[in-house]
Amino acid sequence: MLRNVDVTLRARLKDYTTIGIGGTAERMVFPHSIAEVGEIFSAERRAGGAVRVLGAGSNLLVSDNGVRGTTLCTKKHLSKVAFLGGCSVIAEAGVMLPRLAVLCALSNLSGIEPISGIPGTVGGALMLNAGAYGRRIGDLVEWVEIVDDEGELHRVEAQAIWFGYRETAFPVRGVVVRAGFRFAEGTRETVFEHIRRWNEKRRANQPWDEKSFGCAFRNPQESESAGALLERAGMKGEREGDACFSEKHANFLLNRGKAAAADVYKLMNRGIKAVEDRFGVLLAPEVRMWGDFDA
Repeated sequence: MLRNVDVTLRARLKDYTTIGIGGTAERMVFPHSIAEVGEIFSAERRAGGAVRVLGAGSNLLVSDNGVRGTTLCTKKHLSKVAFLGGCSVIAEAGVMLPRLAVLCALSNLSGIEPISGIPGTVGGALMLNAGAYGRRIGDLVEWVEIVDDEGELHRVEAQAIWFGYRETAFPVRGVVVRAGFRFAEGTRETVFEHIRRWNEKRRANQPWDEKSFGCAFRNPQESESAGALLERAGMKGEREGDACFSEKHANFLLNRGKAAAADVYKLMNRGIKAVEDRFGVLLAPEVRMWGDFDA
């Protein structure tokens, strides 16, 4: 590993995921700059290793046995935001979406309000084209910078990126490190009021203050709700140990204490089977999974 890189050995991944579950990462690195991200990828490539990338740890389930190799965390240091004048903004991958929304409001910029309550980073949101209430982050992008497996930096214009439902296809394979956005003009008071309203709606319908990785499954179609299917299949409130489907929103899977990844994995599979048996619909996880899970 490179000198002067911020490294933690045997990092407890449950401390870095929103659901509070997961074994240890053999080695976690916290780059201070985009150049350092490139150096880490280049060094791992030469050593024959691979790098996992972690943002805020939402939409992520880590095995109880943890993961080997290097995990790169963007959230700690890659959190710079630059306002260029007009409606253009640059944000590094580790910037949290709620923070970006507040900074935009303070700068009289509008457009991000519907996704302001998503507890993820800019990088993670771009990888999944995160969205809520009819707005996706891909709608706001001008360009994205990516560090490839060789450690080289590429800038990709928005026109060259395919933004789909909960997925994004970039012409370059690698890790998102920075992006440029264009917002609309607004007023501070109006933008903050919109943020407040969207977040009130989110609190009313979702388990806002509980340990969760967000939605467990993708909607089979954008007009069809995985949560409604799970509820009608009888999964609302169902448990495995300390893991349970929320009583407020059945597509949110919660850690109500000391749930293990194995509990969550088993409960997700129960949900998949219940919906398939009842409706003939196969739910696809929205959650990424790291490590080994028993079938």
